[in-house]
Amino acid sequence: MIDKPIMLYAEDEDGVRNQLSRFLKQFSSELFVAADGKEGLELYKKYKPDIVLSDIKMPNMNGIEMVKAIKQINPKQHVIFTTAHNESGYFIDAIEIHVDGYVLKPINLEKLETKLNAIKEQINIKTELVAQQKLTHEITQLQDNILFVADKNRKITFSNQKFLEVFSVNSVDDFNAKNLQISDFFVQNSDFFYPLENEDWIESIKNIQDETKKVVSILDEHGEPQSFLVSIKPIKDTALTIIMLTEVTSLTLEKRAFEHKAYTDELANIHNRAYFEIEIDKEIARSKRENTPLSMIILDIDKFKDINDNYGHLVGDEILKELAKIIKQNRRESDTFARWGGDEFVVILPNTTLKDSKKVAEYLRVMVEKHISKDGLRITCSFGVAQFSEKGTKESLLNRADDALYIAKENGRNRVES
Repeated sequence: MIDKPIMLYAEDEDGVRNQLSRFLKQFSSELFVAADGKEGLELYKKYKPDIVLSDIKMPNMNGIEMVKAIKQINPKQHVIFTTAHNESGYFIDAIEIHVDGYVLKPINLEKLETKLNAIKEQINIKTELVAQQKLTHEITQLQDNILFVADKNRKITFSNQKFLEVFSVNSVDDFNAKNLQISDFFVQNSDFFYPLENEDWIESIKNIQDETKKVVSILDEHGEPQSFLVSIKPIKDTALTIIMLTEVTSLTLEKRAFEHKAYTDELANIHNRAYFEIEIDKEIARSKRENTPLSMIILDIDKFKDINDNYGHLVGDEILKELAKIIKQNRRESDTFARWGGDEFVVILPNTTLKDSKKVAEYLRVMVEKHISKDGLRITCSFGVAQFSEKGTKESLLNRADDALYIAKENGRNRVES
């Protein structure tokens, strides 16, 4: 913001120049005075004033010629011409170089001051705008987050340096010229948001209620996946949107590590009972909502106590690990497999009838029976199968599967019952 501008005044008439200079010194912080256009141009090049006030008709170089040279240096330079009525022949030339105004001689100081104040206000507005733009630019470049602005067609109109680094482009124009979309860089993973084909990913993320779910995965320059929390802010009264991607890779890894520890059976290296409880509740809710069948299997190792008694608990632990591996490798991808406790395991079978679940259990039973452990032992398992009833509960489903397992034991073991 300037209180008083720096000024250049060019006038060849000594009396007029001296009189007006006294007034201009009060208005300006610094005043440079020239007796002709040539001297004025040299002073301009040296001091770069905020406002140029010049007579049009001068020797050596007239005001028009001087200002044309000045405009080549700074096309936005503020200029006011002083002129007499008989200099109207210069007006066309003056209009073509886009000056800020004209003041007729003899000069009305009040009108000149009004015009100078209007120019000073313009300068201050531009100065403030430039300062704000510079500050905004510096803030965005200091951001270690990816920051960019997209229009209604999802074309990028602005980005910070981090954006260019992550997406390996030299500029926003370079990014757009390659017809790239941000979503092209997303990694498909069930743990992160990933748009459907032709889906507006920005609108979709905006509609996610849980802020912690607004996370995408993007490969870095080394091909390693990085996690980013997406923040979206529409710019008021425009079709533009500010998007910020904040890296949360370490938090995501910590969350995964915590979840792995909380929901994994360390011995068998599969899901534990806590995870099973969460998943069975989800599947029951979905079964009711979508009116689809849901079944489950409970299995345990036949005469497992004898293995521990005869061969020791270390061998027993190895047997549990091997059994978990067999079931895990032979289960269906859609099924959830977990250790219930001890030598008991459970399998959740979504969208599966009792009849089909018994076929799955029979297949698993055969695979277990065929296996020979690294200690040279063979084991068998008994299986109890049950289907969720529309009017039933989680407890009733578990009880019926457990009752079926008991029947399998009573009927000779190494069999499937329902």
